[in-house]
Amino acid sequence: MENSSKNTIFQLKKIITEIRSYPENEWMKAEIFKKYVSDLNICSKKLGLLEFVFESFHFSSTEKTINQRGYKALINHIKILESMMPDFNVSVNEDADDDGITRVFIVHGRDRQAMIETENLVRRIGLQPIVLSRMANGGATIIEKFEKYSDVKYALVLLTPDDIGALNEENPNYSFRARQNVLFELGFFYGKLGRQNVCCIVKANVERPSDIDGIVYLRFNSNVEEIEYDLMKELNAAQIKFKLFN
Repeated sequence: MENSSKNTIFQLKKIITEIRSYPENEWMKAEIFKKYVSDLNICSKKLGLLEFVFESFHFSSTEKTINQRGYKALINHIKILESMMPDFNVSVNEDADDDGITRVFIVHGRDRQAMIETENLVRRIGLQPIVLSRMANGGATIIEKFEKYSDVKYALVLLTPDDIGALNEENPNYSFRARQNVLFELGFFYGKLGRQNVCCIVKANVERPSDIDGIVYLRFNSNVEEIEYDLMKELNAAQIKFKLFN
């Protein structure tokens, strides 16, 4: 299967998951579901699958929301799509930890939003995110705690614009850089896991660290989900097995 088709199937399954996980206690706003259907149909058309159209009786009297009849029609259409969709599932990890869950360490700086987005992404595909700040101290020092929880299969390193730096010269050219502790932990996992098991997720115009080659750098602008599919390709290349959707 070509990469373009795999990407389309991935996007289609992601939209389906969002539709199915829409909060039950919230109004099903027409504008949101029209966007869902538009994106769904774009992917379906690329794959030669059936497209969906809301009928007038699928909307409330104000036309600001869809009714249960409209939602059920959409879900039934999704079931048909799933039965026709080419297979693109990633097998369950055979090299998981003792409890059956593969652990992925997330190195981060001060960008809490990017950290949470990465954490949610990792959890969504059936892996266990390890974030040091969420782990119990147990009377240990920072370095002892770090060593304790660094027994993982893969590391994601978030390079976010937390610091500003430049060469010490007459007219310095300042640029955004990741925090020093982030670069230290990047080097640690580079040595511990090997470069094939480390991936840097870089926000916008953050400067890449020099003299660290062979590591994959995935760049995003505003949301980590922008590089979700590319990250899955890297995990697959590193033989980190995962579930496409959990």
